[in-house]
Amino acid sequence: MSVNGISALERGDRRSPYRETVVLLAKALSLTPAATAELEAAAERPRKPRDRSEPAAGRSGANPHNLRLQLSAFLGRETELAEITALLEAHRLVTLVGAGGIGKTRASLEVAAGFLDRFPDGVWFIELAPLASGDYLPATVACELGLTLAAESDALGSLVNALRAKHALLVFDNCEHLIESTARAVAAIVAGCAQIRVLATSRQGLRTAGEATYRMPSLRFPTAEDEVQITASNGVRYEAIQLFVACATAADQRFVLSDETAPAIAGICRRLDGIPLAIELAAARVRFLGPRQLSRRLDERFRMLTRGSRDALPRQQTLRALIDWSYDLLDESEQRLFRRLAIFANAFTLEGANSIGGAPELDEFEIFDLLSALADKSLVQAELAGDELRYRLLESTRLYAREKLELAGEWEGAARRHVQYLRDRFAALSARREETGRDAELDDALAAEVDDVRAALDWALHTPEAQCGGELLASIGYRWAILGRQSEGRDRLEAFASVLVGGDPSMLSRLWAAFARLAIFFGPAAAPMDAATKAVALARTSGDSATLVRALHVYARNAVFADRLDAAEAALAEAETFPASLAALRNDLVETRAFLSNLRGDLDAAADAYEDLRDIHRRLGNAILERKIVLLQAETEHWRRRTRRAIELVAEVLPDARDGADRFTLTVLLANFAGYLASVDELAAASEAAREVIRERAPHDPEFHATVANSAEHLALVIALSGHYGRAARIAGYADAAPHPLGFVRTYTETTTHDRLLTLLRAELAPDDLRAFLTEGARLFPEAAVALMLEEPE
Repeated sequence: MSVNGISALERGDRRSPYRETVVLLAKALSLTPAATAELEAAAERPRKPRDRSEPAAGRSGANPHNLRLQLSAFLGRETELAEITALLEAHRLVTLVGAGGIGKTRASLEVAAGFLDRFPDGVWFIELAPLASGDYLPATVACELGLTLAAESDALGSLVNALRAKHALLVFDNCEHLIESTARAVAAIVAGCAQIRVLATSRQGLRTAGEATYRMPSLRFPTAEDEVQITASNGVRYEAIQLFVACATAADQRFVLSDETAPAIAGICRRLDGIPLAIELAAARVRFLGPRQLSRRLDERFRMLTRGSRDALPRQQTLRALIDWSYDLLDESEQRLFRRLAIFANAFTLEGANSIGGAPELDEFEIFDLLSALADKSLVQAELAGDELRYRLLESTRLYAREKLELAGEWEGAARRHVQYLRDRFAALSARREETGRDAELDDALAAEVDDVRAALDWALHTPEAQCGGELLASIGYRWAILGRQSEGRDRLEAFASVLVGGDPSMLSRLWAAFARLAIFFGPAAAPMDAATKAVALARTSGDSATLVRALHVYARNAVFADRLDAAEAALAEAETFPASLAALRNDLVETRAFLSNLRGDLDAAADAYEDLRDIHRRLGNAILERKIVLLQAETEHWRRRTRRAIELVAEVLPDARDGADRFTLTVLLANFAGYLASVDELAAASEAAREVIRERAPHDPEFHATVANSAEHLALVIALSGHYGRAARIAGYADAAPHPLGFVRTYTETTTHDRLLTLLRAELAPDDLRAFLTEGARLFPEAAVALMLEEPE
């Protein structure tokens, strides 16, 4: 929908939201008064009235969403939108089915916009096109919704648990290449999450229970019999011609729809079956070919598709033939760059295009000219992302270009340059982070290019470029955790470290150090310490002091979590003997030293260090790290019996934490907050904080991470202080038993709550009754335990 259309809807204008766009288009084309009147009449034709109590498509809505603002007019499709909306109101799963380029994605966005005010937990658009494997689907959904999946093998089950309490609309786009994986995922979500609705787009139905399919029709175009009667005045009644005119005008302001050109344009739209993408690609060529020339050229390319029944031919062939024709219009240099760009899984920068297509034939200025030419010809899309222009191929054109790349025998070379480019890019980003201590640039780049990183690593692992892939992975390190993809990062690190055994010891040390940091997310066990030990041993043989300091830091950090304080002290002391010239590493060492001081009882030293670190991260703009330091700082203040100060610290950062993507840190902050509040008998606030953690994390954490167990115990104390001893004891039994398999131990805040709770329960309950309640709680299934925790107080 155009911006004008959105404005009309928001002010309650009962005229067609497209009327202003239509009038502007008529003026731009210098249409006659009669043609303009015909166009306005088409825009004002009777439509199914919208229920004014419901939000109109394009409204901003009060609920969260990630729908892109559409800056071009959405021509026609009023009937289709109304029918899809009605289906989605009646069914929890609706799949839009149709040929590639027929407009399924755009229609899904328009329909989804109309539901913005209907789903308190948001409307979320999930692009599947960049994914090479269905294994990445749960993590992709979680990332879009800001969820953190449990560290377990069953990612789909974890996702379903995370969505179980959500009231949201999920839009899965481009399902066809992952049809089986998507069908399983969607079926599980619909079956397990009663308040989730799904709108999917695919070239075929998902074939799951309860699915309603809607076949997207083509844009309306004249029949062959009507072509000779088409004029500038009556042609604009057809949506396909409207789209062609709009795109042709955008490509060349000199273009004019006339009575002479209208029949040829009608024929083009008919031969392209009214498929929007095909029409857009054809219309972009009016700069080089007139409509009649264009029509004749289409005749040549589609000759083989006109034989027999058109309905029996795959619609993809029509689109393939059009792209084939577009490819043939490129000169040799444009063709070479176009097919090489297929190596990118997602959007890319000019530097990326230059790295893939530049050497050895072309320099960066020639690449820029060629890339601009491809964008002008609609074979490459140019999009502004923040302050950076990024480029991408539409999925159909990318697949086409990939075939050309393979046929040209250039795939291996392009893949090699791709992984080398990413290695160099992330090495530079990592070096800047180490030098400056600023995280945002590296984290933002990884979030934007994770699909390309995955593709490059997948290809490189079992090729001669494994070393290059390992270097790329070493530069990313443990930062998979920032994306909430700890298990994926851990598995990739282990795979490359295993393949590269006997290789560069410095790189291997970095791989094992990153593995050790990520493995902590899966519970204290031997694996993290074993990996940290390997990292230190390899670093010593490398002769690189910076690598050794990093490895010693990770070893000390893991030893602290494993409650091996003497080992942590020894490793940290050795690391501190080296000059800390890198800002990020220096900050890491200070943080670990403060953490160790805290556990050893030197609370004043820890408090001073945390205050300094928080100030450093605030100046650097490291919002996530600042909140993590506040978490540690508040714990220290509580330990120092300055609980009111701890409460103030957490309260300062909670609003930003709630708005941020790092949900894990948020839940730990809230869990501790509940403990602080309970310790000063602010029972209502403590209860709400603990319940927020349980609502946020428990549904997607079936193994019950310690954060949930700790919150449950804080909540049990509140319930006991309110006089409900039996219920409190059952929750306490569950909270005590749940994290044991992961080996977690209580720290100061949890210990004080635990001791106070048991003292109170022992005073109020008979020993046999207390034992029975605790045993009953320990045997509860997660869902029953959550229901008991979230039960409203009497």
